[in-house]
Amino acid sequence: MPGPLAGIKVLEFAEHGFVPSGAAALADWGADVVKLEKPEGDALRGVMAMGLVEKTGDFDYVVEIANRNKRNVCLDLRVPEGRELFDRLVAWADVFITNQLPKVLRKYRVEPGDLFPVNPRLVYARGHGQGQRGPDSEAGGFDGVSYWARAGIAHMLTAPGAPLVGSRPAFGDFPSGLHLAGGIAAALVQTLRTGKGITVDVSLLASGIWQLAPDIAATSWLGRAPRKTDTAKALASPLVASYLTSDERHLQLVMLEERRYWPNLCRALGREDLVEHPDYATPEQRSANRERLYEIFREAIRGAPLHHWAPRLAQEGCVFARFATPEEVLVDPQVEANGYLMAHPRHPGARIPATPQQFDGRPAELRRPAPGRGEHTDEVLLEIGLAPAEIAKLRELRAIH
Repeated sequence: MPGPLAGIKVLEFAEHGFVPSGAAALADWGADVVKLEKPEGDALRGVMAMGLVEKTGDFDYVVEIANRNKRNVCLDLRVPEGRELFDRLVAWADVFITNQLPKVLRKYRVEPGDLFPVNPRLVYARGHGQGQRGPDSEAGGFDGVSYWARAGIAHMLTAPGAPLVGSRPAFGDFPSGLHLAGGIAAALVQTLRTGKGITVDVSLLASGIWQLAPDIAATSWLGRAPRKTDTAKALASPLVASYLTSDERHLQLVMLEERRYWPNLCRALGREDLVEHPDYATPEQRSANRERLYEIFREAIRGAPLHHWAPRLAQEGCVFARFATPEEVLVDPQVEANGYLMAHPRHPGARIPATPQQFDGRPAELRRPAPGRGEHTDEVLLEIGLAPAEIAKLRELRAIH
């Protein structure tokens, strides 16, 4: 069954993870996404060889995540005939999506003012490091710089006196890509209603600030950053805290409705004596004695392994989770039941995380793996009306590869 964006045509002129992952989301939702790749290739293809991510042989999982469900045309915009072909593809598309630096967009004449005369109904979407205005609008940006460091996330996640918490590969790229995909979907509604083109802009910096929104907003009012979370003790309530089991597994409890969950948690931990204890009978008393309660719960949970506590907490309806490892996520029955991981068609056993959105209860499908450079050049050009002889001539002129 086709997705909600079936029939929407997307032309991607982007590299690395951020913006291509947004185009991959559009493809998951049913759009026909054609990725334009320069002759030297997307730099993302070299990330694994450089040792920047875990090496997995011929299964380049980072490329697969950012480029699944797409087709690929290898085009050289430096060749006049390549530029003419580019304009034909722009006229074909409903959406143009890019993360090229402003100087590159100017060099190749692919700014909004260049493309709207070619296609007045185009949704023109850009991904930036720091935004389209301001002193650093021309500067490059990666998620480790613009999202993780500059937006304040790394600072707020590093506990006082602890070693700096490091980011994970594409930690800010993929959520930012979804922000861009959502903006494009909204823009398509307007364009399809009015027939008039529109631009969409998302930056890694803006995405990081949105991620840290409660801390940024609180700082604006307080004039200082909020307290960092100290995992060694409860910040506000022992019902919203992490605990260590006897087998060195972490349990996270989040029960915000304390009145409702207080007796449940006490029963789960075998401490029914606390339910009506005079020191803890009311929320106010529990708050005043929260550090003492935290120590009581910490000692209890430390006395048994995870497999002892999980069924007891579940039976009492407590809201909790273990700190899952990636291996455990892969076999989580909820993950499997909801189709949150897609099987790869060429690599048995490999799984690609699906976009979180589901329509009519259907999970996303991995219809085609990430394409090779220029894998669909002829196929796409035939679809937009070029004859085989014209395609052969373009290849001879090195406009396509």
